[in-house]
Amino acid sequence: MTLNYTIFFYNRKFIITSDPQEVLIADSTFFCWGDTKPEDISKLIDFFQSHTEVSTLFACSSDPKTTMKHFTNSFNHIEAAGGVVCNDKNEILLIKRFGRWDLPKGKVEPNEPIPDAALREVSEETGVKGITLGKQITTTYHTYTLNGKQMLKSTHWFNMYTTKCDNLKPQTEEGIEQVKWVKRSDIFVYLADSYSSLISVLKELD
Repeated sequence: MTLNYTIFFYNRKFIITSDPQEVLIADSTFFCWGDTKPEDISKLIDFFQSHTEVSTLFACSSDPKTTMKHFTNSFNHIEAAGGVVCNDKNEILLIKRFGRWDLPKGKVEPNEPIPDAALREVSEETGVKGITLGKQITTTYHTYTLNGKQMLKSTHWFNMYTTKCDNLKPQTEEGIEQVKWVKRSDIFVYLADSYSSLISVLKELD
């Protein structure tokens, strides 16, 4: 079974994979590093950050879990949780933050169970109550810079459901401007200019 981790550097991908065949489907702007060792990770990160013309970097590893741990240790790590909230009209709940459509999510508090954090953050950001938690969909990873520090955020995504579609209330103190139910058939139109990591979440839906 192939094990891989995709870390997004905005819309570029750093992929740690146990299957070298993954490389065969890459486009012409990829870079591949075979037999990745723990000591290779920091230089591969530096290379990827300085060579923005490379859209995808493959780090092939016989032990992806350990390799991912070394990757994580190279950043200040934050865990977050969120949800893809559906209703009985086959709509999905989106938020608009800083002019960009997004899925609701937020930081996991110390000692807080991840599923509890997902429900709390979705409710706080959108005002929606009566949410039922479903199965975990996936975990996404993305990097960013905060106050000069290199950050890595792991976001755990869950299926969620509610019949209470009214009383939407954006959490304005968190920069959320709008909350909206969107038809599932239109979801990729709304997220076309958003983060690639969100597209990977939606593609995992049943």
